[in-house]
Amino acid sequence: MKLRFGRCSRIMTAWLPLLAWLTSTCTTAAFGQLHRAPLASQDESMNFTLQGKITKLEAQRFVVSTQENIIFYVRHNDKTEIKNEDGSAASTKDLKLGCNVRVEGDLTESGEIVAKKIQIQHEQGPKSAPR
Repeated sequence: MKLRFGRCSRIMTAWLPLLAWLTSTCTTAAFGQLHRAPLASQDESMNFTLQGKITKLEAQRFVVSTQENIIFYVRHNDKTEIKNEDGSAASTKDLKLGCNVRVEGDLTESGEIVAKKIQIQHEQGPKSAPR
């Protein structure tokens, strides 16, 4: 399942806990009581995509703030594919404070995103009108 944050980000944020509960198994025990079965593993994750600006950089991790001011912690490693917007190769050295990024990865139970792909989006200045 792929979640994309856009104009409905606040609604999606409110639904994430419910979604986590619904994806876990519920069983009915004797006497009609409803019991929520534990999740299969602590490492379960969901595919996740976000866009935003890097507001904090650490070793193997950074913080992204979306346009809606939602904060995400993104972890990356040597398996993470990092590219520029034009598709050319980039590296962790290209990740800078204030840089806009698009991140695809797995949203863990703890709320951290483990990045599979990071695309560095370079802002283009205002274009001059053709003469």
